[in-house]
Amino acid sequence: MGKVKNKKRVSVDAIQKKRQNQNAKKQLNPFEVHINKEKMRVLGKKVKNEMGLPGISRAKAIKKRKHTLLNEYKLQHKSNKFMDKRIAERDNVPYEDKIMARFAAVRAKAHSKKMIFNLAEDEVLTHRGQTLNEIEKFDDPRSDNEDSDEEHKSGNLLSTFVKDAHFGGGSSGKEVKTHKQLMDQLIEESKKRKAEKQKIKEATVELTDKLDTEWKDLVQLVSKTNKKETNEEKPNLDDYDKVMRELKFEARGTVSDRLKSEPEIAKEEKEKLEKLEQERLERMRGFAENNPQKITHRSADDLDDNFVYESDTEENMLTYGDDGKSNVEVRAELNGKTIGGNSDIEDENNDTNTDDDSSQNDSEEEDPLLDLKEDDTSSEEDDVETEKSTNSNKDIGIKITSKEVDSAEDDYKTDETSTEVNKSSQKRKLEDIVECNKPKQPKNEENIEDKNELEKLELPFVFSLPEDYDSLMETLQNQSIICQKVILERMIKCNHPTLSQGNKAGLGLLFDYMLRYINDLFANSEDSKTFKKNCKLLSTIIPHIFELAQLNKENAHNSFVEVIKELHQEYRKKKKQYPGIEILIFLKMVSLFFSTSDFRHQVVTPCFVFMEEMLKHCSVKSVKDLCCGLFLCTLVAEFTALSKRFLPATINFLAGIFCMAIPKNDVKPIKVPLTFKSLSKDLVLTSDYSKKKIETKFDISNLFEEEFTDELKVDIMLLALRLLSDFKENCKELPSKSELFTEADKYLKLVPMKNYPKVVQEDYRKLFSDTLSEISYLRWEAKKPKSLRLYEPKIVEVYDGKRRKIQSREKTERDKLLHKLKKETKGAVREIRKDKAFLGRIKINQKIRSDKERRDRVNKIVAEAANQQSELNAFDRQKKKKK
Repeated sequence: MGKVKNKKRVSVDAIQKKRQNQNAKKQLNPFEVHINKEKMRVLGKKVKNEMGLPGISRAKAIKKRKHTLLNEYKLQHKSNKFMDKRIAERDNVPYEDKIMARFAAVRAKAHSKKMIFNLAEDEVLTHRGQTLNEIEKFDDPRSDNEDSDEEHKSGNLLSTFVKDAHFGGGSSGKEVKTHKQLMDQLIEESKKRKAEKQKIKEATVELTDKLDTEWKDLVQLVSKTNKKETNEEKPNLDDYDKVMRELKFEARGTVSDRLKSEPEIAKEEKEKLEKLEQERLERMRGFAENNPQKITHRSADDLDDNFVYESDTEENMLTYGDDGKSNVEVRAELNGKTIGGNSDIEDENNDTNTDDDSSQNDSEEEDPLLDLKEDDTSSEEDDVETEKSTNSNKDIGIKITSKEVDSAEDDYKTDETSTEVNKSSQKRKLEDIVECNKPKQPKNEENIEDKNELEKLELPFVFSLPEDYDSLMETLQNQSIICQKVILERMIKCNHPTLSQGNKAGLGLLFDYMLRYINDLFANSEDSKTFKKNCKLLSTIIPHIFELAQLNKENAHNSFVEVIKELHQEYRKKKKQYPGIEILIFLKMVSLFFSTSDFRHQVVTPCFVFMEEMLKHCSVKSVKDLCCGLFLCTLVAEFTALSKRFLPATINFLAGIFCMAIPKNDVKPIKVPLTFKSLSKDLVLTSDYSKKKIETKFDISNLFEEEFTDELKVDIMLLALRLLSDFKENCKELPSKSELFTEADKYLKLVPMKNYPKVVQEDYRKLFSDTLSEISYLRWEAKKPKSLRLYEPKIVEVYDGKRRKIQSREKTERDKLLHKLKKETKGAVREIRKDKAFLGRIKINQKIRSDKERRDRVNKIVAEAANQQSELNAFDRQKKKKK
């Protein structure tokens, strides 16, 4: 065996030398380099195209054309896009219809091409691509009950039968049977075998069933084992093992969406608030009308249940326990008492009235719907901004009953209204200005009266909608306040729009009837007692009226507009007199139900005009007129708290009040406004109240006062000062803010403040201090400082020996574009020529290649023909030799 020679090792120097040769820059052939000449050589200027490499550039261009132009040339008459053009594939038809359509198309095509003249040919039926004539039958015609012997499995007849039938049985001495006898014998034997086989099968089934039934009894004996009972004490597990097993086998939660982090939640809340604020500002500026209203799709089976609105308040589901009590605690304050879903009416004497409390609990358990309704309608209405929605379901009692009419708005403000309240450092809350203080009655009497009402409260749970106003009056007549509330609540629940198709229109009529009912209540308020009772009723039922307005918003708009029109027509009959209390109540309800900060509103804008007309034309002749005017000014302050607008009539009315508080003398006559001439001196305070403490809220029961008392004068002055401060706060962004209040400030400076309490004096001083600090006086415009004199730069034109045309800038730009177009056109023509030459070379190469292939094929055919001819000649020569 020969010795294997070792391979020659490659040295390290050789490897490094090879790498250097690869990395070394290829030396250019000087004959392949083209030097571009320049007319004018500029020193230090880098020229991009100073030297060119025609060979390399040409190779790059050819390579690029091979990847682009050559591929386009190859695919110029081809389509490489797959399109499904099968018949009925893009139509939404069943699969069977597609197959039938394709079969019909194939038949029509075949008929038009091949079978148009062949009328005798029948249709060839196929199955899975094969004709039925070509399919071979390999199925066994024998049944399963036939004999399973090998002889019969092969499909052959018995040897004895074949011997007798085919050869006649001549070798045997038996009598020869006829063919009929043989066939009868064959049939008889076949039936006999089938009967025997069936009998064996039935016996097998019977034995199997018997074995199954007996096996159930044997299983107990087989599975029974003699196991020794061993009571081995198991070792106590370690604490670590217990914890590990608990963690291992504890229930695992299913996969769900991940929880949002605190920054994400805060960001979403911020975006939501910004969006709501932006919408409110757009409506305030009047831009919201330009936005096209989005039309929501409504399906044919829509139940019109889109009355539920989103709200920021916590929503609780109303459920009941085993004892019939509500699981949701809803509390409200009513005349100093707390009424809750599962709580009793508590008063100061609850220790002595335990029996009454127990009876009250029984009545409430029988009627769980006595609970004050949760404010689940606190979502935003389309026209009601977020600051005009209802309060949370934890406090729905409106203080308009026993405390105030004007502060009822606070119970229907949402989170955005809280922003207005947070600005109280700049302006006082409106509920601190006006409040209806109800004279205190003995609590014992009130509680006893309400308890008796609750005990006697046996109302039906289902109420139908009233057909007319008289039927509603019959239902509510002689009913207590809480009974009327419960009746209205159940009437809305039993006739909800989601329950029936016509309930929405019926609830719209109920809303109209309730407005008429409120109008009749306050129109008949002749004294303060009746008025306070009606206010208490209104505060109790107004959440449900608000719910009716949300269920049918369009009807609520139209109804309020009609009410305001009717009240305005009645007022026009006596323009110089202040209207009744019912008009003030409806204007207050407008501020609760609708957005007052919109630039234009279907209901609020006419109310603005109505209030200005009353303040401008009505004469102040009594205490009631003065209180009505102050009430209207307070409403205007509420309406303009967010929009920062102003109503000139309110400022003039406050100026008239200040004029009434100025002592008059004949030496210095003071011009009194026309509407205040009859009471020009009635607000002058003569008594000293500087050391007395007064309440800071105005009592609306003063509407029924007949004379000006000193306490009333102080209250009126305090309210007027605070209203003026609020109006100045609203107008602080206007350039004419100081001129608007010139008349009111002039009268206010003449009012002697030494007799008024300290609260009034402080508001007075603060009002004027803010006014003086906000005034900006006109000044001469400051002159700009003169710049230093500098020498103008001397620009010397460089002469380059070229003549340039003197033409306009547009002409110069046009010439540049034309020159650039000409240059690009030349380049494009050059590239087209090169493309054409490239395609020409491709075509000539294809032509040469095809000619060569054709010549080779022809030569091959000629050679084969020559061989064949030579063989034929040789065959002829041999044939001649034989002859």
